[in-house]
Amino acid sequence: MALTKEEDWEAINEWLQPKSSDYWVEAPSLTQKVFLKTTAQEVLFGGAAGGGKSSALLMAALQYVDVPNYSAILFRRTYADLSLPGALMDRFREWISNYDDIHWNANQYTATFPSGARVTFGYLNNSQDYLRYKGSEFQFIGMDEVTEIREADYRYLFSRLRRPSTGPLAQVPLRMRAATNPAPNWVRQRFLVEGNEKGRIFVPSKLTDNPGIDPESYRAVLQELDPVERKRLEFGDWWATTLGSMFDRTMFEIVEPAEVPDFDSDTQIIRFWDLAGSEPSPSYPDPDWTVGCLGAMHDGIFYIMDIRRIRAKGDKVEKFIKATAEEDGPDISIQMEQEPGSAGKNLIDQYARYVLPGYAFTGQRATGDKETRAKPMAAAVANGNVRLLRGNWNTDFIDEMSAFPEANVHDDQVDASVHAFNLCAGLGMGLRKRVEIIV
Repeated sequence: MALTKEEDWEAINEWLQPKSSDYWVEAPSLTQKVFLKTTAQEVLFGGAAGGGKSSALLMAALQYVDVPNYSAILFRRTYADLSLPGALMDRFREWISNYDDIHWNANQYTATFPSGARVTFGYLNNSQDYLRYKGSEFQFIGMDEVTEIREADYRYLFSRLRRPSTGPLAQVPLRMRAATNPAPNWVRQRFLVEGNEKGRIFVPSKLTDNPGIDPESYRAVLQELDPVERKRLEFGDWWATTLGSMFDRTMFEIVEPAEVPDFDSDTQIIRFWDLAGSEPSPSYPDPDWTVGCLGAMHDGIFYIMDIRRIRAKGDKVEKFIKATAEEDGPDISIQMEQEPGSAGKNLIDQYARYVLPGYAFTGQRATGDKETRAKPMAAAVANGNVRLLRGNWNTDFIDEMSAFPEANVHDDQVDASVHAFNLCAGLGMGLRKRVEIIV
């Protein structure tokens, strides 16, 4: 006999109930239940601000503290992010303060439960901080505001997900869980673009999903933000950005190394450098970048195989470019824009004689405006004839290209890749006189 609607709902509600914990001090919302119930190894809970993301992570970490020797760890980028009033660790300590049977170690940021289970807090501020956890084993790793954490640190910590093959702990699932507001970086690529194919789950959250927040008053606060940030925080829009009119971000195809063809001797391969960068300073915290684009044209397809960037000047840039050349190998042609006048000529001469001797290095003079020079590559992108080799540079590159030329952001990657494309395609750099330095 068919179930009634009420019975249907009761059955669905019962199925949705995740494993709970005696130490939860909040009842999970429907969206949080979906997150807590999901059995996939890698899950992201994210979207609008105020959607209950931090509480969801704490509840997930506590789900198996009844199992002896269970170990969970929760990360933020910095210690301050963890410990500020109302932040993740502060909220957790408020939760466990209601229980006398939990021991908190303030030096190790660890709570020990009657079963012997542990929940620890950590941070990944510096590039070597992940090494503190090199010998550790966890069954749960959670990252709050994961878009602020380096992708390399996130991926390394998968190596710390372990469990024994026998005993109660063998039945505990290994879980990597993350929560964040939207940001246009590697997290978006990993979960929203590649997630379905790779078995990664994204559980979207909205402001209205959190019964503990007054949505109207919070929305009033969000009105003060710029339009792009407001779309991200109020509506959970991962794709909110200032779009340009030349490059469609959806037309950049990312390929794996095995999909890149073997280039023959006739293939033009160029590393083009745009020397626009300088060092950040208190008065100029967001300067341009020096960018090197490694590209090749093969059978009408332009492959961008690597982007290197640095914000520095002087000898630091020279060392960076030389190290990149050594890594690329002597067969790669190196091109660089030559600025007008004697200063530009002297700079090219310096690189040829003292930085890149022995390499196929050429200075090029460019003419015309940036938009005109970018049109051939924009047409190739629109026709699906540009491929990006998968790398941690992909998201930043696509974001910059898709914002050009209208957005008031950096265009150094645009310049480097457009010049590389035009030279590989035999189009030169506009109406220019070619200048070669021979030593």
